[in-house]
Amino acid sequence: MTKKITAIFLALCMAISVLPMTIQAASKPDIKVGDYVKMGAYNNASILWRCVSIDNNGPLMLADKIVDTLAYDAKTNDNSNSKSHSRSYKRDDYGSNYWKDSNMRSWLNSTAAEGKVDWLCGNPPKDGYVSGVGAYNEKAGFLNAFSKSEIAAMKTVTQRSLVSHPEYNKGIVDGDANSDLLYYTDISEAVANYDSSYFETTTEKVFLLDVKQANAVWKNLKGYYVAYNNDGMAWPYWLRTPVTDCNHDMRYISSSGQVGRYAPWYSDLGVRPAFYLDSEYFVTTSGSGSQSSPYIGSAPNKQEDDYTISEPAEDANPDWNVSTEQSIQLTLGPWYSNDGKYSNPTIPVYTIQKTRSDTENMVVVVCGEGYTKSQQGKFINDVKRLWQDAMKYEPYRSYADRFNVYALCTASESTFDNGGSTFFDVIVDKYNSPVISNNLHGSQWKNHIFERCIGPEFIEKIHDAHIKKKCDPNTIPSGSEYEPYYYVHDYIAQFAMVVNTESDFGGAYNNREYGFHYFISPSDSYRASKTFAHEFGHGLLGLGDEYSNGYLLDDKELKSLNLSSVEDPEKIKWRQLLGFRNTYTCRNAYGSKMLVSSYECIMRDTNYQFCEVCRLQGFKRMSQLVKDVDLYVATPEVKEYTGAYSKPSDFTDLETSSYYNYTYNRNDRLLSGNSKSRFNTNMNGKKIELRTVIQNISDKNARQLKFKMWIKHSDGSVATDSSGNPLQTVQTFDIPVWNDKANFWPLGALDHIKSDFNSGLKSCSLIYQIPSDAQLKSGDTVAFQVLDENGNVLADDNTETQRYTTVSIQYKFEDGSEIPNTAGGTFTVPYGTKLDLTPAKTLYDYEFIKVDGLNKPIVSDGTVVTYYYKNKNEEHTHNLTLVAAKAATCTTAGNSAYYTCDGCDKWFADATGSVEITDKTSVKIPAPGHTAGTEWKSDDTNHWHECSRCHDKKDEAAHDYGSDNVCDTCGYYKTVPHTHNLTLVAAKAATCTTAGNSAYYTCDGCDKWFADATGSVEITDKTSVKIPAPGHTAGTEWKSDDTNHWHECSRCHDKKDEAAHDYGSDNVCDTCGYYKTVPHTHNLTLVAAKAATCTEGGKEAYYKCEGCGKFYEDVLGTKEITDLASWGNIAKIAHTTKQTVTKATPTANGKIVNYCSVCKKTLSTTVIPKASSIKLKVTSLTYNGKVRTPKVIVKDRTGKTLVKNTDYTVSYAKGRKYVGKYAVKITFKGKYSGTKTLYFTIKPKATSISSLKAGSKKFTVKWKKQATQTTGYQVQYSASSKFSKAKTVTVGKNTTVSKKISKLSGKKKYYVRVRTYKTVKINGKSIRIYSGWSKAKTVTTKK
Repeated sequence: MTKKITAIFLALCMAISVLPMTIQAASKPDIKVGDYVKMGAYNNASILWRCVSIDNNGPLMLADKIVDTLAYDAKTNDNSNSKSHSRSYKRDDYGSNYWKDSNMRSWLNSTAAEGKVDWLCGNPPKDGYVSGVGAYNEKAGFLNAFSKSEIAAMKTVTQRSLVSHPEYNKGIVDGDANSDLLYYTDISEAVANYDSSYFETTTEKVFLLDVKQANAVWKNLKGYYVAYNNDGMAWPYWLRTPVTDCNHDMRYISSSGQVGRYAPWYSDLGVRPAFYLDSEYFVTTSGSGSQSSPYIGSAPNKQEDDYTISEPAEDANPDWNVSTEQSIQLTLGPWYSNDGKYSNPTIPVYTIQKTRSDTENMVVVVCGEGYTKSQQGKFINDVKRLWQDAMKYEPYRSYADRFNVYALCTASESTFDNGGSTFFDVIVDKYNSPVISNNLHGSQWKNHIFERCIGPEFIEKIHDAHIKKKCDPNTIPSGSEYEPYYYVHDYIAQFAMVVNTESDFGGAYNNREYGFHYFISPSDSYRASKTFAHEFGHGLLGLGDEYSNGYLLDDKELKSLNLSSVEDPEKIKWRQLLGFRNTYTCRNAYGSKMLVSSYECIMRDTNYQFCEVCRLQGFKRMSQLVKDVDLYVATPEVKEYTGAYSKPSDFTDLETSSYYNYTYNRNDRLLSGNSKSRFNTNMNGKKIELRTVIQNISDKNARQLKFKMWIKHSDGSVATDSSGNPLQTVQTFDIPVWNDKANFWPLGALDHIKSDFNSGLKSCSLIYQIPSDAQLKSGDTVAFQVLDENGNVLADDNTETQRYTTVSIQYKFEDGSEIPNTAGGTFTVPYGTKLDLTPAKTLYDYEFIKVDGLNKPIVSDGTVVTYYYKNKNEEHTHNLTLVAAKAATCTTAGNSAYYTCDGCDKWFADATGSVEITDKTSVKIPAPGHTAGTEWKSDDTNHWHECSRCHDKKDEAAHDYGSDNVCDTCGYYKTVPHTHNLTLVAAKAATCTTAGNSAYYTCDGCDKWFADATGSVEITDKTSVKIPAPGHTAGTEWKSDDTNHWHECSRCHDKKDEAAHDYGSDNVCDTCGYYKTVPHTHNLTLVAAKAATCTEGGKEAYYKCEGCGKFYEDVLGTKEITDLASWGNIAKIAHTTKQTVTKATPTANGKIVNYCSVCKKTLSTTVIPKASSIKLKVTSLTYNGKVRTPKVIVKDRTGKTLVKNTDYTVSYAKGRKYVGKYAVKITFKGKYSGTKTLYFTIKPKATSISSLKAGSKKFTVKWKKQATQTTGYQVQYSASSKFSKAKTVTVGKNTTVSKKISKLSGKKKYYVRVRTYKTVKINGKSIRIYSGWSKAKTVTTKK
């Protein structure tokens, strides 16, 4: 037996050895754009991919066709547990447009089996949550049928994915992007502002294209970005880019290539997956990369763990997730913590932004409410985000580098929204105002915790002033409860509290005399950043709410200078700003007595910036808190000056409509900022006005500023009038001293003191009339500058559209490691700014060493300035750089060699740094100056004294010659050689009576004559050029006219022997024979006028002499017509047009013929293209119990879409909510005629196989019952997965849900699928209408 088996084995080996070998060795291809790869499978079919782009991630592979039609994301009402859905109620009805936890991303990156996909948002795409029958919660993950080595060939990448406003308002955003992606439908424009659009980074293998990747496909492969299904039909497909200013809609590529928008829960859009190929590991076993022979391969040698994506788990660590190395410690007695929960809190401190010493900048202390210890990292990030956003508002932006910001991690036991214990005991009252409760948990003074507890401890331990606490906050003295803490307000400009909540509220408390100086703002509400900026306006700038009329005070008592109750425009506080930008005077609400300066202000509506009055107030307020600010120039504007809104009486109507009338009028006249281009060539003779307001910040020195305005051509040159005078004007304005500065919220003030809002303020208006003869050109604009006394530009015509960029401050040790308890903040600065910062000498317990990134223009987002510090007791290692010796010149100083340390900036005499140079002037070698002698040097032009050291010229001047050609100063003799100055004397012919000459040249210096222009051939015999006069040569023949006769010179034609005729009786001159003509009398005949027709011109009437044949205009013959052909012609008259229309039909073109009814000539023919394409958008629908009305699309043969109810009407058959075949009749109208009937089918709902049970040479299939609009079922089975040679069995009852199939082969695998059908009558005949087949399942029969 053993020998027999051995023999068989040997025989098999021999047989195998002679078979032809076709296995190709694995190779690594060079993937290029356009190459095809076949890899993976879906629905039992291989997937073809194409390389559509190559970028930093490698080759981008895109599915050649859509793989399925599925919803992007399910809609849900389960907001509390659905992650991104909880950020927008609209997602309840339409699904989420957030890529990161979408159903689509979950499914594309899943290898799970059927029904096992991990849906990241917690909301599976099940029936009722996605449209139609598109549920795919029971599907296997897209990667389920890929091999492990195929999945390994897909690179796991981290890439940009744009987010919409429910995300970026919550702070789910990376980088410094700051705008929504503009909605353009053309693929070429769809990425217009992509790089500045809100985004986050996501990590995945498989994804949908975003608009930038789709744009790259269009650029590289043109129309390939349009997708097709397996039937070759163009089909729309999802992108992963949301409509970013919308709660829910997604972008997609339509079948015509446009970028559209669609709700995520719809199931009829295609899925066209993409991935980045890992070309380092990808190897192929066959194929050339063409469509017909794609590369087939994988990454078998890449070691990779099983792949899936998931959201990061919630941090369950109850302890700190931030450093506690730098902290303050409080001891809070029962006045602040009666329940004892927060009696001895440790409060970690983080430096968010510290650009200068705390004693030079405004210090802002931000605390958290409702952040647990393990959520403090979120708190730090929330503060950074809110602060960065707030610094985009003026006037904060102009002072952005003058703030030092600290985050204090005041940890709570519970999150705010959970209703548990929080650090500050903030409650939200019935008016939706947040307050620190003064009696919650029996803590009666907790609302004084900032100025009494946190502030003193912070100033002593963290603040650069290091002022020791003056008293115990737990001892409440009587009579002076607040005064011991007034000093806190001198060192801390603002306390702020960020509440960890999505709820939207805000409140500010600003009474320093009684210890309140803080505001409360949410972290994650939909307008959190705006609320933070608004409340900061209360706390820091002293502004009041412009939306509330809850209090009315006499104007003299108003503390918020942006509010008033004085209606007289001559007395209103902002009278100097009236008519500047959007400054008006209007009621803040209908019927209110409270007045505001604008409806467009963040203090009234957080959708706006600060108005001009609030900005001015803010600049004045912050200038009191920092040094080195001496002037505020509001951003100027230029308008056409018409006299409208130019005097106080124009601002007496206080109602809403009048405010908007003013703003409309202003906008129509605006010629600056984004309205520069409105200036045009019709401005001749019109007036323009340059307007701004300027506040002197100094209470000692008046200022004088110069305003320049001119008309600028597009090439930068100045426009002129017709005489060449430039179109420009200049005016100087005197800015008075701010005498009242001491009364306006000075540093340390506990309350606002009555101040004059107009002190130091100047409204500046420069008006210029453009001359009527101005030479204006297309593209001209109004340019201007505001200059200080030294010529420095304070503002110009580019100020309003100034670009801004971001700067971040980092804090590091010398080795590059980050200093604990720092979280570098980001703020906004004008593009091109050179930051001039003086870093604080200390940060916590560290000593400043150096700074990188200062004193160079900031020209890109993300610029980082790094402050380096060291431990105070840490020895510094010098990093020395040689400054080479440099010799002094006569005019520039030199230096001896020395060394500088780029860490501490000290100078040393040696390379080891042991000999410090404390007197830095000691290495300087002064410039000795020139050593010029008394001897004059000279050339042909000048004379000078020469420096004996550097040979520079001194006292250089031009020669001063006397009459002897000798310089009176230096004695230089000027040689003056004679140069002929020749003038041509032109040749002149001799006449009968005067002589002529040939051409020659004369010198007006020496009077010589020359034969040539160079003066080389002198004419010594000047008579040789003369030509004598020959005299007359008169003949004997008489010449004559009507009066005289004479003899004529044949050369010059002069007359000789001239005399009058001597006529005889025969009218003939007896001397010369001249005959005298007797005058002719005309015999005129009228030639009648001829009227013009549309085919022939006419002629006016005229007269003809029958005797002489001449033509005349008048009957007297006084106006002769010399050119009859061109005289009196009357042009042909116009055709009398009529029209006939032959209507187009679906089979034939129509036409419109215009013809003349008089001459019958055809004037024009316009073809009406036939309506050659008449289709239904869908011809097959699935029963859903609703009336179905598929859209009709009609196009003419040119591709133009015809208009319903204009070109055609549509009527639908009745009863089209049930399974059946239905007619749609299109009746043409207007320029079209005829009818067309189309048909669509409503199929019954499909079913699915619920079980397959194998038996002996048989199996039993069961399916889900589908009784509604269903007659029965069909079961199809085959041994082939492609159902070739399949057999079909019909089940005639809709209540039967199983079928036994017998007489089969034993132990054989069968593929089985089921569909429903409905029997309907159409035109008297019974036909079956089938649903689609269910997903095939397999069963193997038993023996």
